[in-house]
Amino acid sequence: MGRSCLSNALASVVLSLILFGVACGSGNESSGSTFMKINKDNAVRDLSSFDGAPFKLAKEYDISGLPRASAAYMGYYIPPDSEPIQYELRIYPDHKSAVEMGIQYAEEVTGEEALLRSVDVRWDEGTKDRRGGGFHRGGLTPLYGDYAVIGNIILLCEGRDSNQALSRCESLLFAAGIIE
Repeated sequence: MGRSCLSNALASVVLSLILFGVACGSGNESSGSTFMKINKDNAVRDLSSFDGAPFKLAKEYDISGLPRASAAYMGYYIPPDSEPIQYELRIYPDHKSAVEMGIQYAEEVTGEEALLRSVDVRWDEGTKDRRGGGFHRGGLTPLYGDYAVIGNIILLCEGRDSNQALSRCESLLFAAGIIE
């Protein structure tokens, strides 16, 4: 009988810890979110699709070296009670083009292993804009922690890691009315 009580007590402790973890995690920006990094959406969007955020345009990039892209921009969105967050917006004619050609270029310049020197990337337009502050790998740190694809748009999002970057992608897309 002592072993049974011990098992019940252990199960109660484990359950309590799980419930406590769920409750404490509820303050997380992405908890309960159904946001997907790659979202097949048939809508065809352009820069004006982000006017509701509002997305503040800083630069328009030359896309001649970015296969199948229709346009590329760098800009900022300022969420309520926050500092400006930088984004790179790449527009393709359709979702298929964004996925087939755009993802490999986005992966090259986002995340912890991002390539940050013009000589290392295939499309070097805007390379300096993709560098963050701080020191990492010879003094260069990646600004964009990750990217998201929604329909014909690839959005590179500022963040110290993938979770923060994707949360910021979601924030801009929600503010623009692109996702609910």
